[in-house]
Amino acid sequence: MKRSVAVILLFLLGVFFSQCKDSKEVEQTIEVPTPSEQGSITPTEEEVEEKEVIYGTYAGKFPWTEEGEDMEILQVSAQIKEGNKYVYRVISSTGTHHEEGEWELEQDRLYLREDEYSAAHAFLVKEGKLYFLDSEGDVVNEHESGDYILVKK
Repeated sequence: MKRSVAVILLFLLGVFFSQCKDSKEVEQTIEVPTPSEQGSITPTEEEVEEKEVIYGTYAGKFPWTEEGEDMEILQVSAQIKEGNKYVYRVISSTGTHHEEGEWELEQDRLYLREDEYSAAHAFLVKEGKLYFLDSEGDVVNEHESGDYILVKK
């Protein structure tokens, strides 16, 4: 009887020590993600090139009408600057609207926001032009000749 109790105690002690050893190894194991697994803090060459391509001044015309009034052609320009800054101007018969804020590029979509609370001016970036997008994210009058398109100067 003493022998079987001693064997059982030795067996349990062995299991206990092996469990302690395994948990220490797990606690000491630190996984370091490889550079490919980490998100890059610095922009890649492609991101830098893509942003440099859109920098510049774009201009175009937007037909505009309000209820009960004749159609007016608005002269619109957007200057995309470094540091994610932009200047947006709309010239109409009643004056000039001037807006400054930050821009954001998500794939081929460019968003201009005056501040975090304002609605964004949305554009599709394609072939060096900015195509105005409606609230659904669709290009406005894509097949019209030059309307709602800002062309890089």
